[in-house]
Amino acid sequence: MRFVTIGSQAKAEAFCGRQGAAALCIGDEDKRTYRAMGLENYNLLKLFSDKALKKRRAENKAAGFSQNWGATKLADGAQLPGAAIIDASGTIRWLHRGAHPGDLPPMREMLEHA
Repeated sequence: MRFVTIGSQAKAEAFCGRQGAAALCIGDEDKRTYRAMGLENYNLLKLFSDKALKKRRAENKAAGFSQNWGATKLADGAQLPGAAIIDASGTIRWLHRGAHPGDLPPMREMLEHA
C-alpha cells in the first residue's frame, strides 16, 4: 500500500513521517497522479457555503485536525481528494473522487474495498 501526496518526495516523507509512515508515501509535485484519476479542483468560492464541507470541517476540528494554510499553496488547497485501489498491473479496481476538500471515505470503507 502506498499513499500519494501533493508536494515533493521530501515533503511527502516529512508529512507521512509524522504518522510513522514515511516509507509509504509518494510525492506528486506536479499532481500527475491526481489528473490521471480525473480528480478535479474545487471551486474555492464554495469554501464557506458548501454544507457537506462545513460538516466535515466541524467533525475534523472536533477530532483535533485542521488545515495548515501556512504550509499549503492555494492551488494545492483546491485539489479535490481521492482514493483508489490499483492492482499490480496498473488497473484501477476502485476509485473515489471527492466532491469537496474533506470528502474522503472512512479508512474502514477503503480497507473493505481492498
